[in-house]
Amino acid sequence: MPAFEQEWAAALKESRRTFSLGELYEVLQDWQGRLAHAPAVDAFVVSGYHDSEAVDMAELRARRKRR
Repeated sequence: MPAFEQEWAAALKESRRTFSLGELYEVLQDWQGRLAHAPAVDAFVVSGYHDSEAVDMAELRARRKRR
């Protein structure tokens, strides 16, 4: 879980700086989604399907926030 720890530490630092829990909440939401979908992702990878045209979920979330 080094990736989670890095993201959590960065969000914690930002929340201390801004006195806001928003960053922490986003990290938790993101990782809950990743963990919930991990079995489907594993099955997809094992199946050998081509995914070069995949869309980065972080970019989709950023677009949604800008609206």
